[in-house]
Amino acid sequence: MEKKLFEDTVESEPEEQSEKPLHFFYNREERIAHAPEIVKKYYAGEMNPVRGFKIFFTKQNRFILLALILFIGAAWVYTAMNNTRSFASIDGINLELTAFSYEQEVYTSLQIKRSKKSKKKTPCKIEAYFFSIENNNQIYDKKELSLIYEDGEQYLRTKFSDYDIIRVDVIVKINEQEKELSCGVKR
Repeated sequence: MEKKLFEDTVESEPEEQSEKPLHFFYNREERIAHAPEIVKKYYAGEMNPVRGFKIFFTKQNRFILLALILFIGAAWVYTAMNNTRSFASIDGINLELTAFSYEQEVYTSLQIKRSKKSKKKTPCKIEAYFFSIENNNQIYDKKELSLIYEDGEQYLRTKFSDYDIIRVDVIVKINEQEKELSCGVKR
């Protein structure tokens, strides 16, 4: 049956589908007879899928599990051996190093803050040795700062005047304990 809704188009309505029975163009038994053995077992109900945690130990998935363990191990080793560590804690005092570049200056800041879990509240002397590292991994400049830390949040700040600095390293001494921090310069 055709209707004319617009002058230039002819639209048709579908005939009633309920009048015609559905027809399938394949025979299920014939299709299963020509299928591989694993498909025949599946349709016969002989295959029991592996469920739960045991799925990682199937023959096919052992290599994936091994690759996953190796990847996580490599990431853990990389973070442990990574030379750019900008966080450290010495004797209950948290240290964070940041460095950024503005115009021809590199501004460096060492944040010092006592941990909430720390029970020590005595003042301590903090000595920090700042080293600016150039593109060829050579020390460009050194600066030494010190501070008597009591409590709260305090900063040791300095600046270096060269645009080729790529990293800033700091050796921090607190109560005869020493840690090295390293931070890339943010541009």
